[in-house]
Amino acid sequence: MTAPQESSAGPESEADLVERHPCPKCKAAPGSPCRSRSGAVTSGYHTGRFTKVPKLAKELRVPTPANRGPGQPWRPGKSVPAAVDPSLPSADIRIG
Repeated sequence: MTAPQESSAGPESEADLVERHPCPKCKAAPGSPCRSRSGAVTSGYHTGRFTKVPKLAKELRVPTPANRGPGQPWRPGKSVPAAVDPSLPSADIRIG
């Protein structure tokens, strides 16, 4: 029997955790940084978005990382899967 494989992905950043949720203010989809009315990436995430992450809920401001291009016009990147609600029932799916 083989040991289970460990995930090779590193720890998620605060930005990755925030971007798993849609933004109620600017309507940014999961996987995208928040945007201003002009369409530029904001310098910080909107409060309604980062308060959905329990460990960030009490922060006053969560800045947008430099690699997301704050102040620059938004350009689509790779999408991030939406967060799964832990209260929903789930089961393993076996294909084969």
